[in-house]
Amino acid sequence: MPLPKYGGQAVPLPTYAEAVARLAGEERGEGWLVHCEREGIFQLPTLEWVDAIAAAITPLGAKCPLEVGAGSGVLGRALIERKISILLTDPLGTDPSGTGPVERLGVADALEEHRPDLVLSCWLPFDLGAEKIIFAHPAVRWYMAVVQTGPGFTGSEALWADHGWRSERIEAADRWSVSRSDFLSEVDRGDHIRHGAVFLFERTNNHN
Repeated sequence: MPLPKYGGQAVPLPTYAEAVARLAGEERGEGWLVHCEREGIFQLPTLEWVDAIAAAITPLGAKCPLEVGAGSGVLGRALIERKISILLTDPLGTDPSGTGPVERLGVADALEEHRPDLVLSCWLPFDLGAEKIIFAHPAVRWYMAVVQTGPGFTGSEALWADHGWRSERIEAADRWSVSRSDFLSEVDRGDHIRHGAVFLFERTNNHN
């Protein structure tokens, strides 16, 4: 599958250190969460985080990777720059013709249209029901989910149902993760408390 060709300039990614400094700076003002809500940030892709995700995807040899809920396409386009030939879709995509950065497709329609063998999602809404659709689709072999974590939960319950998939946490990515729910242990300094995690699910009962 050739690399998708999208117009426009790639969005430069901050380093992890720059992202944490940004978090600390916002905590000295209105607060990091307030800033993220104003800017529409759920996961702030850092240079090292995207590199680690690309390193986890590449060895799989997926023929048709697809991102669902891609938003503005920042993560997906960063992966394309790293030679991951991923298609980007979102129900509010920026171009309904499918020729622009993000194709306007919901999860179910995107899976039927492209029949991907790998699906990527980042901070999907808990009540969307997308995970059940992804796990049930016969074309999908791998599902990489970037999820919100917190006290007593890691992503939605659908991720951990008895669906016949094995899971692996991508800790090499998590060490560079910065999300809207993160904070520093001493308000604007101290330990970085992370509330975002990356999991790779692989189908164990292949029925394609």
